[in-house]
Amino acid sequence: MMSRCLLISNRLPISYDDKQKKFKPSAGGLVSAIKGLDQKKVGCDFLWMGILTDDIDPSLVELAKKTPSGNIYSHPIIVPKDTYHHYYNEYCNNVIWPLFHYERSMVMHSEKGWKCYKEINRLVAESILKEVKEGDTIWVHDFQLMLVPGLLKKANPNLKIGFFLHIPFPSSEIFRELPQREEILESLRHCHLIGFHDLTYLNHFRSTLHRILGEGPQDETMGVYPISIDSKHFLKLADEKKTHEFIDSYKQNKKDMKWILGVDRLDYIKGLVLKLRAYKRFLKENPEYRGKVQMIQVVIPSRTEVPEYQRLKTRIEQLVSNINGEFGTPAYMPVLYLYHGVSEYELSALYQLADIMYIGSRRDGMNLVCLEYIVSQKEKYPGAVLLSEFAGAHSTLSYAISINPWNIEETAQKIKSTLELPEEKRARDMQAMREFLLQYNSSEWARVFLRDLHRESVEKDTGVTLAEKGNFPWLKDLQGKHVTLFCDLDGTLAPISSLPHEVELTKETVAILKKIAHADCDFVVVSGRDKEFLQDQFLKNDFEFPLAACHGAYTYVPDSKKWKSLVDVDNLKWKKSVVDILKIYTSRTPGSFFEDKGHAVTWHYRNSPQAFADFLAHKLFFELEEILMNQPVQVHRGKMVIEVKAVNANKGYFVGQWLDALKSKPEVVVAIGDDTTDEDMFAALQGVPGIKAHCVKVGREESLAPNYIPEQKDVNAFLQNFLSAVED
Repeated sequence: MMSRCLLISNRLPISYDDKQKKFKPSAGGLVSAIKGLDQKKVGCDFLWMGILTDDIDPSLVELAKKTPSGNIYSHPIIVPKDTYHHYYNEYCNNVIWPLFHYERSMVMHSEKGWKCYKEINRLVAESILKEVKEGDTIWVHDFQLMLVPGLLKKANPNLKIGFFLHIPFPSSEIFRELPQREEILESLRHCHLIGFHDLTYLNHFRSTLHRILGEGPQDETMGVYPISIDSKHFLKLADEKKTHEFIDSYKQNKKDMKWILGVDRLDYIKGLVLKLRAYKRFLKENPEYRGKVQMIQVVIPSRTEVPEYQRLKTRIEQLVSNINGEFGTPAYMPVLYLYHGVSEYELSALYQLADIMYIGSRRDGMNLVCLEYIVSQKEKYPGAVLLSEFAGAHSTLSYAISINPWNIEETAQKIKSTLELPEEKRARDMQAMREFLLQYNSSEWARVFLRDLHRESVEKDTGVTLAEKGNFPWLKDLQGKHVTLFCDLDGTLAPISSLPHEVELTKETVAILKKIAHADCDFVVVSGRDKEFLQDQFLKNDFEFPLAACHGAYTYVPDSKKWKSLVDVDNLKWKKSVVDILKIYTSRTPGSFFEDKGHAVTWHYRNSPQAFADFLAHKLFFELEEILMNQPVQVHRGKMVIEVKAVNANKGYFVGQWLDALKSKPEVVVAIGDDTTDEDMFAALQGVPGIKAHCVKVGREESLAPNYIPEQKDVNAFLQNFLSAVED
């Protein structure tokens, strides 16, 4: 029997059609993502809980429960209409929406709005608590329900809760202006996993927690999961008969005209005024394009009763009129302005015919329009994407042409250069982005998030198993087999310390290792530590098993009582430049330091101010990769460390060399580790002929290992289970 996932959002995945007198599936990225999921693959059934106001006919509530969207059923949460109005319009739309999109002048604080926001969140939480069953997972969506996780955890600390924010999370300086900042943050930090579209949003959230609450979240409680689209749907739509009828009709009008397409909801965040100003500048500075280029701007009505949106609409229409009046002729309209929605068939036709998709958002959580455009493109005569750097999609679409929408002059120049892009480059860039989106679709987005939220379950399709007490089913298969165990030190055999030199094996671990050393198996410690440290930890305890220092650069073999090197000493000329750079970063980062390990140099920043150190570590990583591009080294980022090491100082390389040198090959190999360097070891053990490999990850980060142990403190239990298996 599969577990359940209660998906919680402001709206249901269905909406009532007054004309047809029935509920129909709603549109939108979240609905598409969940509808397309293979529920067996993610290991759970879905129940979607969303809000309806109490003015609805009671019979429609029952009808909503019986009307699936795909294979997902709905559970309406009924709330007072007046309370919902104040919650949604006065707080969600007038406070959170503009503030999180950096539109501070649009924020209108309301005590009534906040009071109703709290009340609606309370009613939603109470409905969830009535419905939730043991073993259920709860996935809360978006800014309208940010208090729900805290309310649920207060009522039932054992609930597993995920939260996804579909809009940007602003910088701490912006968020600090929110009067209710502490209450919202206190609620969100109770989630098992919080997802964002973009790394920038995650970093802002991390920094905000630290600055306002004085603490930061564990990295494993946050993740970047850029939402995608239902790629198969848009592929199918592009070939529909109705779509081609629109294409044939449009082609008669388009002829040799270049089309720049914009499809935006009426909202100040979409940058429509800036877009029109840049297009006007383009026409003014490039008269040769007048009569040859047309902007088709579709504006979908939104919040038509709100004065600010009415004024925005008026301003847009004035600009359109101004451009058409200045540059138009009886036979040429520079801007074709459509203030209404269009059918999906018509939209697909526009996507296929447009030479440029222009996204000029001032700030946008993601923006899926540009993704839809890319998937709808044909290989012959593809277009290009002009994309604001302030849209979340910017970090996903590697070959989109980046613009700063506030830089009118530069954007006008990029319109021209994009129109003149060689066909070969357009085809190459579009194909790369299209292939990515065909693999990473909306269902994959949802699956990956739920996989990370469900780390404590077994996913049969992927073979991922998490054992709280380190007792995996395959351990019983080790009995009577020739087994080799490769084991990491820091974060695995010993807990990570803020001061690396203070790391020490516990008495309990020492006792277990001594038994393993005398058991019928081969045991090898593979660590990033230097020779001297490993000697101090193990040889002082009279252990007689092999040690690999500096990720395998040096190997200690008990029989010879000597260390051997796998790395060419003459290939260490890169070290001086690395040390010089690390000295600079150490001087700039309080609490950081670096170690010279012989064949590796490591920069530690776990004692530094987290947000600042993470920022510098990100820069340092890419700086080192660039300057060391042609050197025989690897640069990797681990847990609060960045390390540069000789290419042969690699746990994967060491494991391969070790196994190749053995006269008597093991039948089974077990490898356990917690860091990114251990992934090299896991990778090397995949598909080794004649050897069955079991890789175990300590912690909850993404890994090549199919087996997980939640925390370092659980490793001793695993070692004890391993020992029992090989001794039987």
